[in-house]
Amino acid sequence: MSELAPPHSLTCHHCGVVYRRPELDVGEWATCIRCGSTLETYAVFSAAAWLAVLIATIISFTLANAFPVATLYVQGAGQAASFIDAVVVTWQVGYPEVAAITFAAGFFLPACQLCLLIWIFGALAFGRLPVFFDTAILWVDRLKPWCMVPVFLMGVMVAVVKLAGLASLTPGIGLFATATTAILITALTRLSSGKIRSMAHDIGLAAKPASVPKPPSPALITRTWALMLGAAILYIPANMLPIMKVTSLGSESAHTILGGVIELWHMGSWDIALVVFIASVVVPLFKLLALAMLVFMTQHRTGRNLRERTHLYVVVEFIGQWSMLDVFVVILLSALGHFGSLLSIEPGGGAAAFGGVVILTMLAAMGFDPRLAWRLAGHRRHLTRADFESSH
Repeated sequence: MSELAPPHSLTCHHCGVVYRRPELDVGEWATCIRCGSTLETYAVFSAAAWLAVLIATIISFTLANAFPVATLYVQGAGQAASFIDAVVVTWQVGYPEVAAITFAAGFFLPACQLCLLIWIFGALAFGRLPVFFDTAILWVDRLKPWCMVPVFLMGVMVAVVKLAGLASLTPGIGLFATATTAILITALTRLSSGKIRSMAHDIGLAAKPASVPKPPSPALITRTWALMLGAAILYIPANMLPIMKVTSLGSESAHTILGGVIELWHMGSWDIALVVFIASVVVPLFKLLALAMLVFMTQHRTGRNLRERTHLYVVVEFIGQWSMLDVFVVILLSALGHFGSLLSIEPGGGAAAFGGVVILTMLAAMGFDPRLAWRLAGHRRHLTRADFESSH
């Protein structure tokens, strides 16, 4: 039997302290004294308001995938592409692993998350707990990092800039629906299992207290090192191999990640080039180096800069999905640039390798439990006098 937390408690998932849940007023939030993480914010939206947001999100998400994002015109011929079209083309040209990754991150997992949230808030809005409430809110947390519609939107913007000099591009309904969906899904990231459970309790429902998280195992260190090593190995072919191949009027060229950044810079789109460089070069390297430092210091049981290391982990976990930007750009370009001998754009081996880097670094970040750093440094669930003194 797993240990249950007190019914009116909050557990810090970054350092493991259990607190009595405070009553918050408008504009207030609860912060962990030990590590400084935000535990809970005042709930502005009711369950019915969140249900309305979810319905709007499902409508915009459906439109985003049912209609083309854009139409590319080359010598009078037009080629329209939606997100699903891009996935199908990527699969057909021989890169099923890239197609599967992008389909999961851009459509399947966001759809699963929206269905779960509708299931939960469809019941909460009418004053009752949904069936399988505890399992459903647990999966909301698990799916959240993998829902990458906002990253796909940025990928569309980069693709538009890349194609602007080649041909005429007309935005479609899918583009505006994708932008709306990205905004709404970003708002939905505020929902977590803890927040939903607290909301259910506040409206008088008999929600079972959350189980106190089990102490993290030191075995996580070995697993995290293994995932990081795999990502570091894949990072080499991801940058050496072409991420896409372009054939135009019989002339073929291959583009690596850095080559694409340089091309955007020469086109005068230095701002887009900077975004791609940060997302595809800086972020993966930063994640690997930051995680290596966090795991190394945890492994050596050092208590130095624990608060700062916890905040660094939050940053690493947050930026993880943005490395998928270049993969989304490539599959969209492949779907739009489909004009036979006139223009043909296909993914390259670098796209598959880079997708692997993104997945492995995200798994490494999510698999590493920051509570382990506090635990191995001698801290437990209770607060000591040193914890209070360090917070002032």
